[in-house]
Amino acid sequence: MKRTIIIAITVVSILFCHAQTVVKMKMPAQANEPLKVVVLFEEPVPEGMPVVLGLMGYNITGGMAPYSYQWLQNGSLVGTGDVVIITPKKSDKFELKATDRNRCYSTQSFSLKVIARIGSKDDENNSQYKIYPTLVKNDIINISLPEKEMLTQARIRIFDTGGAMKYQTTITGSSTVMCHLPEGNYFVSVQTDEFHKVEKIIVQQ
Repeated sequence: MKRTIIIAITVVSILFCHAQTVVKMKMPAQANEPLKVVVLFEEPVPEGMPVVLGLMGYNITGGMAPYSYQWLQNGSLVGTGDVVIITPKKSDKFELKATDRNRCYSTQSFSLKVIARIGSKDDENNSQYKIYPTLVKNDIINISLPEKEMLTQARIRIFDTGGAMKYQTTITGSSTVMCHLPEGNYFVSVQTDEFHKVEKIIVQQ
């Protein structure tokens, strides 16, 4: 009898010595569909001129929002926002990598149809849409549209060099835009139904 009791106590002691604490971890929410990036850029872009690649040029489905972005040009990181500004050359290769909050990611490679800049109607239009001064010291940027678009609404957006939008507004005809930005380099995008122009500016305080 004593031997049976000793064996039982020994077994219980072993069980208690090897007991483990189990912590139940909260699992992250799971996506219903896998993350997928589809790039839709089709319009030709002029060689050597800044171009805004925006939200209308790609589509992200699945995964768990919010997403983070990485834009690569020839293997080098050129932007981390949902919009990027690039200066393309022929034969450049691009990639868009989107990562969701669960750290799942999807990448798509794409090319742009880059056309040579030659004397054309677009060049003539480009000279009629003015964004000045390019060296901004008093937070004032002047936007001048051609006479035919004086009653047209234009969408104004300002991006930093990483592609993050820092300011946006809408104007009608030529106008002055007040933007309070830290010192640095920026791109100003002016877009109407007829034309789209991007100009690089430098802000100094």
